[in-house]
Amino acid sequence: MNAITPQARRPPVIVGLTGGIGSGKSTVRESFARLGVPCLDADQVARGMHQDPQHPANRQIAELFPALMTSDGSLARGSLHRVFARNSMANRQLKAVLKPFVIEHMQRWSERQQAPYVIWESALLLDEQVPVERVLLVDCPEELRRYRISIRNPDWSTEQIDNVPAMQLPRQAYLAQAHDIITNTALPSGLPQQVAAIHRHYLELWG
Repeated sequence: MNAITPQARRPPVIVGLTGGIGSGKSTVRESFARLGVPCLDADQVARGMHQDPQHPANRQIAELFPALMTSDGSLARGSLHRVFARNSMANRQLKAVLKPFVIEHMQRWSERQQAPYVIWESALLLDEQVPVERVLLVDCPEELRRYRISIRNPDWSTEQIDNVPAMQLPRQAYLAQAHDIITNTALPSGLPQQVAAIHRHYLELWG
């Protein structure tokens, strides 16, 4: 009798959740997570690297920005935010170091998930050409994004608040590259219904 070879498990489809800072990506990600979708935030992955003095990415960043090191050899997160909110060159240097480490971590994580699809959240998904199979955009007017940034960072100057969106892609560039769009122009209470509808659509595609 011939042995039956088990069918190889198909890796989950990677959906990239993106949008400008202040658009509401984290709220949308949390709604997907409540529906049982595996989700991973690129910022959280990078933050874990910042806090590990022995991580090779952290050591490379320390060589570029030694003034931002803490006494235990990790990077001061608050200092990073203040520097990169007003320094586009520092932003590019940081992204160049972190990107391969973050993507490798997220790909390994995705391979372990038992789900039809997974969510990667990243504001830099499109301008950094992160390898995803579908792009889900959280769209929000720039004025509302700036307001949310100011509420989230009350100690930031007007210049810092203006600089962060300016370092990202313009709204029309996000819209042009998105496969699916969630509109976040009202209260966050309206987002779960949009997330549920897209979740059902994704399960029809890949479930």
